[in-house]
Amino acid sequence: MFWLILTMFMGIAAGFLLRRLAISAHIGKAISVTIYVMLFFLGVKIGQDENILGNLSSLGLQALLLAFAGAAGSVIFASLLYRLLKR
Repeated sequence: MFWLILTMFMGIAAGFLLRRLAISAHIGKAISVTIYVMLFFLGVKIGQDENILGNLSSLGLQALLLAFAGAAGSVIFASLLYRLLKR
C-alpha cells in the first residue's frame, strides 16, 4: 500500500512540474487508452475464472443493484447540493 501511495504522490509532483508542457494536453487520451486496456485484461481474467462465471447470475444482479443505488444516490445528492448552492 505504501508503494501505491508513494507512486500517486510522485505522479502528483510530476504533474505539477510538467503542467505547462504541451504534452500534458495529451495525457487525458493516454489515460483513457490505459483504462480500456486494463478493462480488457480484467475481462480476460474474469473469463478464465470458473467460479466467477458460475456465479455470474447472482453477481450480475448484485452489481446491477449497486450500480443503480450509486447512480440514484449521486443524482439525489447532486440535486440537493445544486439547490443548496443555488440560493
